[in-house]
Amino acid sequence: MKLKLLFTIILFPTLLLFSQEKCGFTKHQENFFNQNPRAKLAHDEVELNLLKTDIQEFLNKKNASATAVYEIPVVVHLMNDGTTPLRTDAEIITWIENCNKFYDTTFGGDWLTEANGGTVIPFKLVLAKRNPNCTATNGINQINVTSTYAQYSEKGLNSDNEDGVTQAQLKDLSRWDPQMYYNIYVVNTFDSTPIVQTGGLQGYAYFPTTPDAFYGTFMKASVVIDSSDPTTLPHEFGHSMGLDHPFNSGTTTACPTVTAGGCSVDNDKVCDTPSTKSLLGASLPSNSDNNPCDSDGWNNVQFNVMNYTSSSRLFTPGQKDRGVAMFLASRENLTKSLGGTAPSGTAPVAVISTSCVPPSASVTPGNYNFGMALVEIGSVRNMSSSSNSTNSNRVYYDYTVSSCLTSAFTTDLVVANNPQSIKLANEGTNAGKYSAWIDYNNDGSFSSSELVVADEIIGVGSFATPTERIFNFTIPTTGVTLDIPLRMRVVGDSNESSTTPCGQLQYGEVEDYSVVLKANALSVEDFVSKPLISPNPSLGIVNINYDKNISQVTVINVSGQSVLNKKYNKSNITLDINHLSPAIYFIRITSENRITTQKIIKE
Repeated sequence: MKLKLLFTIILFPTLLLFSQEKCGFTKHQENFFNQNPRAKLAHDEVELNLLKTDIQEFLNKKNASATAVYEIPVVVHLMNDGTTPLRTDAEIITWIENCNKFYDTTFGGDWLTEANGGTVIPFKLVLAKRNPNCTATNGINQINVTSTYAQYSEKGLNSDNEDGVTQAQLKDLSRWDPQMYYNIYVVNTFDSTPIVQTGGLQGYAYFPTTPDAFYGTFMKASVVIDSSDPTTLPHEFGHSMGLDHPFNSGTTTACPTVTAGGCSVDNDKVCDTPSTKSLLGASLPSNSDNNPCDSDGWNNVQFNVMNYTSSSRLFTPGQKDRGVAMFLASRENLTKSLGGTAPSGTAPVAVISTSCVPPSASVTPGNYNFGMALVEIGSVRNMSSSSNSTNSNRVYYDYTVSSCLTSAFTTDLVVANNPQSIKLANEGTNAGKYSAWIDYNNDGSFSSSELVVADEIIGVGSFATPTERIFNFTIPTTGVTLDIPLRMRVVGDSNESSTTPCGQLQYGEVEDYSVVLKANALSVEDFVSKPLISPNPSLGIVNINYDKNISQVTVINVSGQSVLNKKYNKSNITLDINHLSPAIYFIRITSENRITTQKIIKE
């Protein structure tokens, strides 16, 4: 019965008087779901899964420590009119720091500390320190909107109106990968409201279940320096964690809907936030006053950050658990991003580029949901949506380009641990066909000898419970490249299609990952015996001595590009690298059907 009630509540929400709201979350989230029913269904499935699993059980499965703090890299896009910066860097830095003080209960004033009953929210927003190109940044972008859209200087961003600039237009001007960064857009105003007027709509955000193209938040510039109500950012990121308003299905005059399903399915689905009307513009009651919406009283819900209140003081333990669970269920990759860490100075070795790229569009786009809902191999566990209209039926995801931003898409595989395994999942209402390759010899192409999953069928699944299969394969002990990243490709399409690494897809999608093959410690002769390279570092001449006949030597830069390639038929070689710039390189040596790779420094 609970499950039916959950869907009833979610699918038929009570409409609020959106024009009066300080926060536009409810309006924009509902509008998005109405226009994208597949995304709504996916959100409902996450909710249903948490309800069936129990939030605490889910958190235990995620190994969510009670003391863990999740650092989330953020980029702030200051959408200005080209005359003056919308806000200064110092103001943005203070704004982010204050948000974190609310979350760790150290803001001061009326805000409740943990010792006084406050609840620590285990998220910390960190301004990005490396940009998508992995060079240094302060995570703050000043963007001149008016140079592209002249109406922006007076009209601002559309929320109710249509004569300003749209969300899509703003995001086209500046947007960083939502898998790696949380995007915050600071705008001059909403809906032609005079810029000097600080009231009205303050901002809005989207649930973490929302697809990448929409996930993030939009806020008015005045909230950055608003000392009278400094909780707009903690409130909006609360929505992006997965928290609702505690008056969710209520209004300023009507209490929220209460059902026999109980607090885990009613209203904000948090059991320690009593039901309440919207307190927008109302005098705040005390805990001793009667709460017409809940016989258990107020219990500080009138001071809750997710409420409309003139005195924000706290989150609750239930909100903490729900926020962490919803976020980890949909946005766990953000907790693994290196976007908030300064570049190290030495770029990681990139996967070699490939000309084997599938056509950018499938033959039959639509909501057929073919493709990978899960790829799990080694330390990689990537849950994603299959191909559908919400993600514009995107065909190709090259996760190898994110190697300097996250370790979430790369894994080591030890040959000694053969056989290896890869788990794939199908969430579509039709069976799918799946194949996978590893570019063992690192030549940028995929041959039949590199096929590790061959046209395997995975049966019908659902968004909440995808159908999973585990496939075993064996890494060869010869003819493979060790110790540098190799490209692994996974293809999923309809069960009537034949999957090829570069070919046209009928409905599905392609995902590329990075794997590093480590030496087979059980085969001393094959893997412990290595060429001797000296001197290292080198000023320009490298001597290579080996007890095997060398047939080829290739020098690779940290971007994975071949910068020198020589063929030989001897075991002692003198290699001239004087023409190469000082940097770190990798020397790949092919000998008697064996390939070894070693790092060398050119001074």
